Amino acid sequence: MTRHHFIATLKPISEFHLNGNFAFQTGEAYKDLLPFTLPYVYGGGGEDIEFITFLDAFMELGDVVEQYIFEEGKNGQPLSHHFPEEARTVNLLKKTYKDQYGEYQLHSKRWKEELARRTIASKRSVTTFVKF
Repeated sequence: MTRHHFIATLKPISEFHLNGNFAFQTGEAYKDLLPFTLPYVYGGGGEDIEFITFLDAFMELGDVVEQYIFEEGKNGQPLSHHFPEEARTVNLLKKTYKDQYGEYQLHSKRWKEELARRTIASKRSVTTFVKF
């Protein structure tokens, strides 16, 4: 089984290899298999504080980034599913986390640590990061 983290963005990431801990690669080969609605697809990302810090710095007011985990089984058969009712939304400006059970306000100073302890990426639904 192979596990890939993908993100989709409204605007291109100017360099695939950014300063810091994240090296993004093009995800065009997987684009048709992923449930994204945004045009630019990259392989890379995660669920840790460094990735959240990157998103907070990369995203401008009004930006949207989608994240999804794609798992492949034998012979490239997808093991991931898309259940929109389980989607998560993270608002980096308002510091909120929303899932199918409700919306939660994150602590204004420790929000990155709190968010990193939650399930962000999933092979069952798209996580949408917004900044507005």
